[in-house]
Amino acid sequence: MKKAMTLSICLLVTLTSLASNFTSSMSSNFDDKGKNEITLTLEDVKVGQNLSITDLDGFTLYSKTLKKSGSSNHTFDFSNLPNGTYFFEHDKSNQIKVIPFKVNFGDVTFDASDEKVIYKPVVRLVNDYVYLSKLELDKEDVDVAIYYDVDNNQNYKNVHKETITNTTNIQCAFKLSAKQSGNYKMVISANGRKYIEYFSI
Repeated sequence: MKKAMTLSICLLVTLTSLASNFTSSMSSNFDDKGKNEITLTLEDVKVGQNLSITDLDGFTLYSKTLKKSGSSNHTFDFSNLPNGTYFFEHDKSNQIKVIPFKVNFGDVTFDASDEKVIYKPVVRLVNDYVYLSKLELDKEDVDVAIYYDVDNNQNYKNVHKETITNTTNIQCAFKLSAKQSGNYKMVISANGRKYIEYFSI
């Protein structure tokens, strides 16, 4: 099989000020109702977004699809939750706000300085070019792999792989071989998560 990838171009640009503007638009706060009960308030909510609670192993303990736009209040009682570190995750269309908190015998504590925003990768296909963009404020490594479906039966073969390092703003363009039409998938591994995009040329 001919190699489907013929060109990979990455433009690494620092756009810290742009990223800061995105971060400042995210808002949430806690209200202590008692030793074990708290209310989490999310601002700028859109219908269809998701709120979840995960543990350190990434196991989802709670998940809810948000059905109202605007400000959203959510009250939780953690009196029966084992001691440990947990995370609220407000999943938006292009970003995930992560709010860590600790439970110690039902008592919940959190530090606003530990909150962070994970920016999801954005993938676009234009003719036989695949464009990838992602803000990566912590400059963590981002692994990118592209696979080709060799028999149109989800039998994928890797045709390109690379790791992008030490940049806050990723802008990449991948040129696919016009002679190798068919189904592809791109797997992006970043921030301890995997994102999969499917496309065809």
